[in-house]
Amino acid sequence: MNEPITKSGRRLGVVINYAAIILFLFLFYFGKYHGWNVPVTAGTIAAVVVVLISFVVLHVKTRLWKLVHTRAEKLDEREILLTLESLRRAYGIFAVTNLVVLLWIALSAGRNDSMFILIFVSLLYLAHTLPASILAWTQSRMPAEMDMTPDE
Repeated sequence: MNEPITKSGRRLGVVINYAAIILFLFLFYFGKYHGWNVPVTAGTIAAVVVVLISFVVLHVKTRLWKLVHTRAEKLDEREILLTLESLRRAYGIFAVTNLVVLLWIALSAGRNDSMFILIFVSLLYLAHTLPASILAWTQSRMPAEMDMTPDE
């Protein structure tokens, strides 16, 4: 019988899944730039296997993948609030992570000129204003009084 995975078990699954992705990327680029040998190839394949297994256990069996990929109309109020908060946090983390990676790639390639800095700042601005801009673009009316209290 399938027992639910505990919160600590799910957290461990997240760490294992992302660590395996990072290991895969490291080993793949190590092999590409320093040559493929048996340990590097085996480690790369093992990392992919761990990513796949941890994905199935963490995301598929717990139905988390389905929850965050289901249309809002098919979710109850609690599920909508859970996914909204999850997607809000994920969007912020994803935007910052991508910008940091972009900055690292550019600086490691020697692209630290003012034009690149302006592009980086513009993308950072876009990441922070895009959700509000989508609301401004799509909504015919905004609520008359919006709660403007800061996040706790």
